[in-house]
Amino acid sequence: MPNSIAIPYQTGNYSDDMVDGLSRLAAEIHSHGGKVAAQLVHTGSKANPKLFFEEGEIWGPSALPDPLTGTTPKEMTKEEIRQVIMAFAAAALRAKKAGFDGIQLHGAHGYGINQFLSGATNRRSDVYGGEITRRYRFLGEALEAVRGEVGKDYPVFIKLSGNDYFEGGLAPEESLYVARRLEEDGIDGIEVSAGSRASGNGMVPSRTNILKEEDEGYLAQLARRFKETVRVPIITVGGIRSLPVISKIFADGMADYVALCRPFIREPHLINRWKSGNTEKAKCISCNGCFDTGLEGIGVTCKVERKQKEKQG
Repeated sequence: MPNSIAIPYQTGNYSDDMVDGLSRLAAEIHSHGGKVAAQLVHTGSKANPKLFFEEGEIWGPSALPDPLTGTTPKEMTKEEIRQVIMAFAAAALRAKKAGFDGIQLHGAHGYGINQFLSGATNRRSDVYGGEITRRYRFLGEALEAVRGEVGKDYPVFIKLSGNDYFEGGLAPEESLYVARRLEEDGIDGIEVSAGSRASGNGMVPSRTNILKEEDEGYLAQLARRFKETVRVPIITVGGIRSLPVISKIFADGMADYVALCRPFIREPHLINRWKSGNTEKAKCISCNGCFDTGLEGIGVTCKVERKQKEKQG
C-alpha cells in the first residue's frame, strides 16, 4: 500500500501498473535458472511518511509509539484492516501474474503482521486484540484472502517472529500457537526469525560479530521447536556463513531449509563458489553496512566491497 513505504526505493506491489516491472524482474531471474518469491509486507507503524508519494496516514493495530521510530500510528478501524487484508491478497495475485514462483508474508521484525501478533503493540479490545487466539485473526484473515486469490497449489509461506525479545512482545509459546494455526489454515512453510531493531541486547535479527562457527545459526535452536511442533517445512535464518554449520543444522534436525541474506549481498555467486569446490565460509563480515546503503537510498550493497573498489580506482 502507498502508506506502507518504510525505506527509500522500497519495491512496490500495490498497483496493477507495477506488474510489468515485476514481470521483467521475475523473467530475468528465471533466465538464469533461479526461482523467486515475492515478500509481501505492510510496515505498520514503521512506515515513513516522508517517503509517501501522496498524503497518507501511518496505520497500526493500536495508537502506540513505535519502539524504534517513536512515531504513533493511527489505530486502524475494522474497515481499514479489511483494506490491508485485501491489499495483501491483491499483491499476491499480482506476484503470481508477474511470474513469481511463490510469495512470502512478512510476519516478523516488528512490521505490520508482527505488530498485530505482539501484545506489546496490539492493545485492541475488539476481535483483533487480546489473547493470542484473537491477535492471530488479522494474519489468519490475510492468509485466507491470499489463498482465495492465488489458489491452494500456489506456494505461500511466511517469515514469522519466533520471539520478539522484548517485554510484552510475542513469546515463543505464542508463536508456536501461531505456527499451528498457520498449518491448519494452509501455509506451505515457515521461516523462523526473531527480534527486531528495537529488541536491544544484541537480539536483533541481523547480528554482528559473527566470527566463529559457534556464532552462526543463532536461531537454529528456536527453529527446532517449530520443526518439532508442525509438519510444514521449517526454514532457519540468522548468521549462517559456513557449510559445516548448514550440515549440522540438517543432521541435528533443526530445520528443513536454511536461508541466507547478507552473504549474498557481498557474494551473489556464493552458492556457485561452494558448488565449484571452494567451500570457504562466506566473505560477509556481518557489519550491517548494507543496511546503511539501503537507508541512504543508494541501494542495498556491500559497504566493504564498495570501499575496496573505490581504493582500486
